[in-house]
Amino acid sequence: MTAFIASIDVGTTNIKVNLFDETYQLHSTLSYPHLDIVSTDDVFELSFEEIWRNIVAAVSELLEKVKMSELEIVLTTAMHSVQLMTVDFELSGGLVTWADKRGSQVIHAETDALKRAQYLRTGTPIHTMNPYYKLRELYVRGLKVASVKDLLFQRLTGEWVLDKSNAAASGLLNVDSLTWDEASLEATDLTADLLPRLVEVDYNCEALDIFAGATEAGVKVSVTIGTSDGISSNYVFDDLKNVAVLSIGTSHAVRVVHTSAQLNPDYQNFAYYIKPERYLVGLPSNNGADVLAWLNRIFNSSFKELDQVAELRPDTREVFLPYLNGERAPLWDESAVGHLFKLTRTSSRESILYSVILGMMFNIKHNVSLLAELVDFEALGVVGGVMSLEAMPQLLADVLGYTLYVPKLPNAETLGSIAVSKNITFQGDYRVVTPDPAADFSDLYAGYLEMIKKVSV
Repeated sequence: MTAFIASIDVGTTNIKVNLFDETYQLHSTLSYPHLDIVSTDDVFELSFEEIWRNIVAAVSELLEKVKMSELEIVLTTAMHSVQLMTVDFELSGGLVTWADKRGSQVIHAETDALKRAQYLRTGTPIHTMNPYYKLRELYVRGLKVASVKDLLFQRLTGEWVLDKSNAAASGLLNVDSLTWDEASLEATDLTADLLPRLVEVDYNCEALDIFAGATEAGVKVSVTIGTSDGISSNYVFDDLKNVAVLSIGTSHAVRVVHTSAQLNPDYQNFAYYIKPERYLVGLPSNNGADVLAWLNRIFNSSFKELDQVAELRPDTREVFLPYLNGERAPLWDESAVGHLFKLTRTSSRESILYSVILGMMFNIKHNVSLLAELVDFEALGVVGGVMSLEAMPQLLADVLGYTLYVPKLPNAETLGSIAVSKNITFQGDYRVVTPDPAADFSDLYAGYLEMIKKVSV
């Protein structure tokens, strides 16, 4: 029997589990969608108990089916979650995600000077995704404040700790001292004892005896606290030089790993600590492949049809602004909405579908262009289910004008979690997509940018 690593990624829509053997070869894959969701215009909450049950089920299934002597669990979670609880760790309310818009009134009432100072102290953008502003509205004095990461680790090991890389996205961590920010705690009526203890991404503990059959089988189970989903995605591509990483899920984000925080109050880029002399610098959007899922629902299309449209590239005059979920970068306006312009009687189903696809990609291009003004990179590593399509990656490469590296390993970001927590560089196996020099989207993109100016006035 041998040692295995279960890399568990808890995202906004599902849980992905990849089991690797001691040579880091993929052995098994499990996934669980989040079903217990509370979603309104302002609220987006998950059920921590559902997440916990699915993780216990996943680990128990792996222990039952795979003969092993040791199992190390490495945790990765989405950023910006908030779970209030009593001092006895009893949950108070749902698990609030980044997509929850509460806190907006606090932001609008705050002076520009205070918002700028908050951003420069913490490196977390001024937006409702930021837990600091949610807590200003939601927090009840005396409650503990957790995220999905530290609460999972506490249930698994009995220790209430949080990796600094996830803490950096809370809006409560001081970007310079890497301790809980005193001004932020004072503003939210919090004290440090009501927050988890801070640790590095490689922090490891023995698991509690909670998995059926593990003790009887003599399996030693431990847990490494790991990092966030954005950071794990970047470390998938650690073998490549001068590469930014684009993640396209429900939302999208483009990021680089830099040696220092690169804060720009005008762009509101994030700068999150990873480990000594490593920071995640980037720009997040609310609108990614969720735009395509919406398109399929409205037009009764499918990803197969959208991929065919991406290959055919029909003539289109229409311009689509894809802010269906409000927007973080580049607008930083949670009240933003989608727009479809320049419809005429010659507009066709295909031209409209194509304009929406391009709108999503032009939004990505906008953020890629802003990041390129902050840091240098020559290519893009890309993760996300949409990259498994045939034509869509080539269209994206042509729109962005960058060579794309797409991992062939399913759920490759789970391997990135292992890479960052164990300080390992894996040699990736990529599909390489180079932009067609004959492709020219300059006029369509210029029209897109012009429409943004018109609706922003």
